[in-house]
Amino acid sequence: MTSTTPVNDRHDDPDVAAATWFARLQGDAVLAEDRRAFERWLAADPRNTVAWARCQDVWNGLGLLEADPALAALRADALEAGEPSSRRLNRRGLLAAAGVVAMVGGAAVGWRVLGKKAAPAADSSADPIFTTALGELSTFHLADGSMVTLGTDSAVRVNPWDRERRLTLVRGQAFFKVAKDAARPFVVAVGDKLVTAVGTAFDVRLDPGKLSVTLLEGRVRIAGPSPRGDRMVEMSAGSRFVAADAADWTIAAVDTVKESSWLQGRLVFDGEPLSAVVDEMNRFSARKLRVADPVVAATPVSGVFKTGQVDAFVAAIRSYGLADIGRADGDEIVLVRPRA
Repeated sequence: MTSTTPVNDRHDDPDVAAATWFARLQGDAVLAEDRRAFERWLAADPRNTVAWARCQDVWNGLGLLEADPALAALRADALEAGEPSSRRLNRRGLLAAAGVVAMVGGAAVGWRVLGKKAAPAADSSADPIFTTALGELSTFHLADGSMVTLGTDSAVRVNPWDRERRLTLVRGQAFFKVAKDAARPFVVAVGDKLVTAVGTAFDVRLDPGKLSVTLLEGRVRIAGPSPRGDRMVEMSAGSRFVAADAADWTIAAVDTVKESSWLQGRLVFDGEPLSAVVDEMNRFSARKLRVADPVVAATPVSGVFKTGQVDAFVAAIRSYGLADIGRADGDEIVLVRPRA
């Protein structure tokens, strides 16, 4: 896996860069070149050293949330609206704090690895279908040695194999680590499109009206209809393909470490609006979040979040003044502007 965009190329603000570096270095697959780049950034400016220390202080403070009464209240679904002023940050420090918001223990874990071989779901056809429930993560092995990891609420069908190894992504998201076999291409069918690889690692995600393919290693070929007619394109590692309804295909470079973090049960964000963070968190949880205020929805957030831990997520963003709770029940938590 490679990181395609250096942090210091995106952020001039030391606090924002420190928060982004913190999120990057939390991953399990941090490359040596990333660590060297971090050391260069740290030494490049005394302000970076100060920002990094401040970032670590904020992270250490997050550990206090586990014993904080506000979090205990969230776990008990009391969800009190008030919050001690001592746990708030001023607006100047808000973005830096948001950059290291991470879920701390205590909330129900919303993901699990089901094992090396997932059991196929019952189906009327002869082809086995592997599935995951909401919030689950499942990895299984194919007969050729390839591995498939299914994300939350996902399903993949294993079609009969002959001259090609074909699977169909029925719904959701799947990561494929393909065993090399030049004589039999590995094909993933998604709707009316085919994603073909020989030996590679890639992620396929199907959302309403949109297909995205993120390539971590090797090369893949994508073929199918588009607004410009039938097309075929090839991708190289470190890029993402997007095909949306009524829009042409696009391919752009992405940070593959960030985009593959869901495989470790984490979601990494770098300046995305809170509304986008909420949408992703909702994919992994039966209890949904909703942002009622457009100003709050547009608030940029950078950080590392545990999938499925909605109560701890809400406790963290409340503690750092990003949002407050307008209403909460067993099905939904509504986020509003922080109270003065």
